Amino acid sequence: MLKKIRNAAITLLAVSFVALPSAAALADDGVGGVDCEQNPKSAECNVDVHTPANGPHGGNGGNGGNGGSDDASDGDSDDGLDPGCHYEQADPQPAPPADAGKGAWYVQICLIGDGKGGPSQSPPMWMQTAPQVDPAALARTARARLQLPAPAIRTNPDASKATVLSYVPVWLWVDGSSWSSRSATAAVPGLSVTATATPTKVLWRPGDGKRSIICGQGTAWTTGTDPKKASPTCGHTYDRPATRTLTSTITWTVIWAGGGQSGTVPNLTTTSQTTVHVAEAPAINGGTQ
Repeated sequence: MLKKIRNAAITLLAVSFVALPSAAALADDGVGGVDCEQNPKSAECNVDVHTPANGPHGGNGGNGGNGGSDDASDGDSDDGLDPGCHYEQADPQPAPPADAGKGAWYVQICLIGDGKGGPSQSPPMWMQTAPQVDPAALARTARARLQLPAPAIRTNPDASKATVLSYVPVWLWVDGSSWSSRSATAAVPGLSVTATATPTKVLWRPGDGKRSIICGQGTAWTTGTDPKKASPTCGHTYDRPATRTLTSTITWTVIWAGGGQSGTVPNLTTTSQTTVHVAEAPAINGGTQ
């Protein structure tokens, strides 16, 4: 008897699975090269899931279920189409459901693993019109595909090659290789959105317990400049010998444009570190014998 009940339950579960339209949408794999362990609060490290909002009929010709809701971490509920998916009319078109009204059969096509795994297709769903992608939602996908470099830290004296002396100003800047705008595009049929990230500031943590320093790119030290002179834009002076961890964090502002609209999405950050060995400055004896 127990075996019959178990088999009946498995059969019911299988029938229910076949009858329901596929509502799950796949998120980007790899989040555009952004290190989520390094920046776990970045929005591209979250997953957005959307399902149709206009109550499609299921693929078995019945009256179907209700549309799903957006469970994204930002709390929005736009009930739109996931940017990784789009709808197409089924070909051929089955007979419409009884008393269904105006509409057509649609299938939802989603890219698996950002297209690397090919497309997946849902069973046909009867809808008056196919859901449309909100450009602002597609902008989040474009933002997730941005490949932003970690700060290329530069100092003078060069902390990677030489010891820094206490009470001698250290120049701080980031190399141009990590200080330029970057863009990425996300598209579905009929709509393309481009997100552009621009570096706007650098936060330096000197690692000696002193206050953090906020700068722009900083000024590169050039040969012939007085090594005892402080940087005109960004620098720090260590006052005691020790080994310090210098941390640099770039903030990137992100704007997007597409579909005749434009806007902003939350900033992104990238971070890197280097070790600074600080030694005691030699005493200068100005007396006479």
